[in-house]
Amino acid sequence: MNINYPSVDIVICAYNDKKLTAKCIDSLRALSYPYFRIILVDDCSPDDSVSFLSNKYPDITIIENKKNLGPAKARNVGIKISKAKYIVTMDNDATLSSDWLVKMVELMESDQTIGQAVGKIIFPDCPTKLAAAGGSMRFRCKSYDIGMGESINNPKYNNIRKILVACSASMIVRRDVLDLIGGFFDVYYHGYEDSDLSFRINIAGYKVIYYPKAISYHFLSKTVNHTIGKKRVYYWMRNRLLLMLRNYGFKSLIRYLPVNICFTLSDCRSHPERIIPVLLSWFWIIFHLPSIIMQRKVINNYRKINDKDLHKLFNLE
Repeated sequence: MNINYPSVDIVICAYNDKKLTAKCIDSLRALSYPYFRIILVDDCSPDDSVSFLSNKYPDITIIENKKNLGPAKARNVGIKISKAKYIVTMDNDATLSSDWLVKMVELMESDQTIGQAVGKIIFPDCPTKLAAAGGSMRFRCKSYDIGMGESINNPKYNNIRKILVACSASMIVRRDVLDLIGGFFDVYYHGYEDSDLSFRINIAGYKVIYYPKAISYHFLSKTVNHTIGKKRVYYWMRNRLLLMLRNYGFKSLIRYLPVNICFTLSDCRSHPERIIPVLLSWFWIIFHLPSIIMQRKVINNYRKINDKDLHKLFNLE
């Protein structure tokens, strides 16, 4: 397909692990797309990442946050300075195949109703296994990666299709769509910021597409501590509720909010140590209900599809 190579900015969110970030940047330098800008947002890494990467890659734009903002805010910092037609977001533990960007831009240019797209994501340390073939959610608002751990050759993951959620570790999105919906919602300090973004893109009437011809590689959040501590549980529970309250239609909210609460209570029975962070997450939601109601009004102003159509994208396998 012939395209005019529209402008692209690639926003990398990085925290620590300068060598992993360097691998990410090296993969971008090998892209076959003729021109693009790399914007690296360092989220207040305590190591010498900024000085190391500045010296190694003097031609890229580096923004150094003075405090740790979390992935959503950090990505918005990079997006804010971008003027490109398309924005690619990446985690610093992800890499792209050399033709990833060409294939993604071809896809986006072929259909103006596509707002966001993600490719087939593979584990780099286990290249026969899928990390994700797009993402979806359960009705109780628990997101998940489709096909994680399955063979990359499984034919069910070789077809282009609409999905609910695109992983922000390596995805492409239209700048005008980000302007419409307001970018990442930066209250999601840890987790669900990409689920919320994709959810709103779908709500606005644009398609979120899984495109298996575009291959990327992603460690399972290698720069994140995966210990299931109280702080992590707090953000998980709070952000699930927040996504539901912001984005679900009224009828869906009435139907599935009690399901979310019941599953959370059941989880607390099995893991009593999670009771306090769960209660704190609920208190946060109650305290911020007035602002959440205002957020719902803003989202409903650009809502183009109803819950019935949106529900078709839940529980994808």
